[in-house]
Amino acid sequence: MTKPNTDAGMPIALTLEPGTYFRCVCGGSKNLPFCDGNHRGGELPIRFEIKERRKVYLCSCGNTGKQPFCDQTCGVELPVD
Repeated sequence: MTKPNTDAGMPIALTLEPGTYFRCVCGGSKNLPFCDGNHRGGELPIRFEIKERRKVYLCSCGNTGKQPFCDQTCGVELPVD
């Protein structure tokens, strides 16, 4: 994410099925947090794969070093599942 949203608070918690996903980073998608192909400013989505059904936490602040996943760089505590 090039424009961090530090007001976002918690990461986005989702349970995803196996497959390939594209995380929107430009904010132009009508299907957030996923890309719908409407790229603003030339920013391309982050492609990631899920191998088995699982809960993920997608970064909403843009400061993580493990895009698109939250690595708690912003200090947020992730719930224990």
